[in-house]
Amino acid sequence: MDLNLYALELVVRDKLARLRAEAALHALVTRRTAPPPRPSPRERVGLALIGLGRWVRGAERGAVTRAT
Repeated sequence: MDLNLYALELVVRDKLARLRAEAALHALVTRRTAPPPRPSPRERVGLALIGLGRWVRGAERGAVTRAT
């Protein structure tokens, strides 16, 4: 069966629209059900060392925050 370019474009446009809708729904579902990522052990140790250094230095200039 031979399709002309217009018919092929319609088929592809419809399929892309369905795939984009499915991807958007998947992103929405996984965003709500997935737990927030835990900091890695390396990150936790690094933040603990920074906090320890600030405590030893005795300066409370700013809070130690997690990098995003």
